[in-house]
Amino acid sequence: MPPKTTPVVSMRTMGLPLTLLGCVLWLLVASPVFVESDTYRYASAILAIIALVHYLKMEDRPRTNLLGWLCMGWGLYVVVRFAAIYFMTPGHDLGASDWLFAFPFFFPILGVAFGLYEAQFERIVAAFFVVAVVMLVTTTHFQLIFAGETVKPLIMNNQIHGAVACGLILISASFWLLHYMTNKSSNPAFARFAYFAAPLIIIVCFIAIYGAKSKGVWLALIVTLPIVGLVALTYLRRKMGVVIIVCAAALLLAGIYTVRHNLNKTAGPTVTAAITMLEGIDDGRDVSGVVAGAIASTATPFSMDERLQLWYNAGELISAAPWFGWENQWLERWHQTRYANVQYTLLHNGYLEMLVRFGAFGAFVMTTILASLVVSVWRAFRSGLIPRAVLHTYALGLLFFAFTLLSNSNNRLAIGESLALLSSAFACWCNMRINLKPTIAHESTSPHLTAAKQD
Repeated sequence: MPPKTTPVVSMRTMGLPLTLLGCVLWLLVASPVFVESDTYRYASAILAIIALVHYLKMEDRPRTNLLGWLCMGWGLYVVVRFAAIYFMTPGHDLGASDWLFAFPFFFPILGVAFGLYEAQFERIVAAFFVVAVVMLVTTTHFQLIFAGETVKPLIMNNQIHGAVACGLILISASFWLLHYMTNKSSNPAFARFAYFAAPLIIIVCFIAIYGAKSKGVWLALIVTLPIVGLVALTYLRRKMGVVIIVCAAALLLAGIYTVRHNLNKTAGPTVTAAITMLEGIDDGRDVSGVVAGAIASTATPFSMDERLQLWYNAGELISAAPWFGWENQWLERWHQTRYANVQYTLLHNGYLEMLVRFGAFGAFVMTTILASLVVSVWRAFRSGLIPRAVLHTYALGLLFFAFTLLSNSNNRLAIGESLALLSSAFACWCNMRINLKPTIAHESTSPHLTAAKQD
């Protein structure tokens, strides 16, 4: 059995009001999956302040390691470069949401904030799913969906955002349920609620994702769900697991068959246009020429046509500054691109958003940070600090989100920023926990983490 886990930061100095406040703040950090607003930013800022105050009061506080310095160094680089470009350009270029890429500066201190409330997170997670049940049941327009209409799930600015949110909730609910199904030492009250709530959440999320008609989210689920199914088999007895997965897959396929005509109407033209482009590239034609031809073609669906124009423009900017990008100068340069009159400047591809602003260097640094965070969570699992369901939720949630970035700039939306802050705070907490010196340990034990040893 792994050694008992102990809080990184002692909560003895925190009274009930501050504890309750922190729990509410963490729910607000996650709130963009229900309501698209900037509330999570203010909640994160307050949590960072609370954590900083407690951290500075610690007599033997955890020292910032290489990952922490890398996160803060990158954030500082983004801010300093932004300021330099702003003051040095005649038009004082502001770009568009470029400062959001400085968020990694706050990851380490939010990791401390996570440690402050680690003993409360089983309750926070349960409260999150209470909100999920209420929001999904009350905001999903079932009648319109079954009539073939497009809907906006939850309270979002458009249907794509809602579909992404439902995908994240679906994956989280799946492993939340599996955790309680296989961890017999867990709190029975939370387990009973999970048995009731999780299946309902999963079913409604599937219905809402279908109703949103987001082809990018459908594609992300097509890739992610088989992996979720295979991982789920490791939680259950082989025969039971196979039966459950087969039945779930059969129901899903039956649902897809039932609405196949609507699916074909929504995604068919896009698939056809994409195949035509791939055939052109396979014939040896120049990629930029193939893309330009698809943009000019009347057979290309409108939404795909706009994305291709955005991606073509992004390619021009990246090729002009491939190593370090343009940061807040990119929007000024945008007006010189071939399709500058396209309706949007949101690039509808999260990876291009990074490359346009920060080039290959930025992509390398951000990839290094992400890889380090993922490794920290993996090491925390291997050390018995977190349940495997938490690891799988973290990894597969990020994988699903990564696929959605191929067709939409979700990292520039509230849901993406919130996910980055929340998941990275958790990963930084894992990083601190596995590097924790014995002298910092506190004798109290987090009940839900202790239960992880039986998982």
